[in-house]
Amino acid sequence: MELRSFLALTEEQVARVRDRVHADMRPDRDMGELSADQLRFDSQWLEAALEARDGYRTALGELLRTMPTLDQRPRPVRMTQLRATTTLAPPAAPAPPHAGAARPRRP
Repeated sequence: MELRSFLALTEEQVARVRDRVHADMRPDRDMGELSADQLRFDSQWLEAALEARDGYRTALGELLRTMPTLDQRPRPVRMTQLRATTTLAPPAAPAPPHAGAARPRRP
């Protein structure tokens, strides 16, 4: 967004200098009011503004080329909770009452 703002600003500056030069060169203007120094100054401003504009255009173009397209952007991952369901087989036979019980110690 900032590059576009700077680009708009430099294009506005180019337009201002262009309009100023056109106003200085209009046919009904008194030739005695022309100033080579002022035109040289405007020329330098115009050159600087055009260079800045070209630089911002290039940077914006490179940025847009390197950005992924909308279909290439990563999408949020959907997390689904997996459930494990099993059925237990019924026991074949009941365990004897003393199965797994500790044996008393013999003296």
